Amino acid sequence: MEETTNTIYALKTSAGQERNVARLLARKVSNASSNSGIGISSIFVPESLKGYILVESSTKIDLRNPELKVPHLRGVVEGSVGITFEEAKKFLNPETIISSIQKGSIVELVSGPFKGERAKVVRIDESREEVVLELIEAAVPIPVTVEADQIRIIQKEAD
Repeated sequence: MEETTNTIYALKTSAGQERNVARLLARKVSNASSNSGIGISSIFVPESLKGYILVESSTKIDLRNPELKVPHLRGVVEGSVGITFEEAKKFLNPETIISSIQKGSIVELVSGPFKGERAKVVRIDESREEVVLELIEAAVPIPVTVEADQIRIIQKEAD
């Protein structure tokens, strides 16, 4: 083995294929012999990180190894040797979208019938992860309730 401690690597995948790549890679790891040079001990698919999976390995990840040939696996993120556990830990308990939204903020709707419209946050329902908005360019202010993941913050309310 090249290294004595486990390192976490970010692997590039085709977008939307993260779970499939992780499943296929896990199957190859479980079927591999101990001298195959894989050394992967865990695989993690962060929901908030599209197009990437994280793997913990005791050896340097080398995609030229025929044991690591998996469809939709595109490469290893170049740069440092790996990422730290502290950097990876933020994907274990990702911050909810609703916690970053404040009353009075200006947002843009990114999906639904009002896609592209700007609105002001009137009320936040954290338990249901819903936000009540008032469309800015509407002639009459009508409250619109949407899920928190349907908006993008443009301008936060000044404290």
